[in-house]
Amino acid sequence: MRLGFLKGKVMAIAVAVVSLTMVACSGEDGEDGTTGAPGSSSVQSSTFTIADTAWSNGNAIITVPGLTKDIADNGVVSVFFTFDSLGTDTITWNPLPYRFVGNVGGTNQFITLQNTVSIGQVTISARFFDNTAINFNTETNARVVMIPSANMLSGVNHDNYDEMVKVYGIEENE
Repeated sequence: MRLGFLKGKVMAIAVAVVSLTMVACSGEDGEDGTTGAPGSSSVQSSTFTIADTAWSNGNAIITVPGLTKDIADNGVVSVFFTFDSLGTDTITWNPLPYRFVGNVGGTNQFITLQNTVSIGQVTISARFFDNTAINFNTETNARVVMIPSANMLSGVNHDNYDEMVKVYGIEENE
């Protein structure tokens, strides 16, 4: 009886050694295949020009077709704002909420820009320090970046436009 047990054990070890030898061996690397088409990223980014006439009671409403309930509720929607012309080489995208000093009627006043997100749109609000509405009499620009929860990465500052561009591979001309 003992001999049969020993034969079975030796056979199991032999099978394991042969299996490991076959799996662990590798030949030379073959040639690299052709590069595939770029994958589709679920991170969406769009730039919107806001005409001076779009401001009403201190609000400008931007229609954002890709802004779904799931993204609004579970993902990240980062909104950035600039007075810079889109045709310039350097554009400073300021994250909302954003507070700055603006000269209004010869007086420097604090102005706060903030946003609210809803399905299919972003509303940007502009207010003086006393919550009085302000409408801009010049063209402005906003950039909306939407990241579904499945694509969110930990450790990313979603208020830092340059970091988001680098980490998520956002195209500047979108």
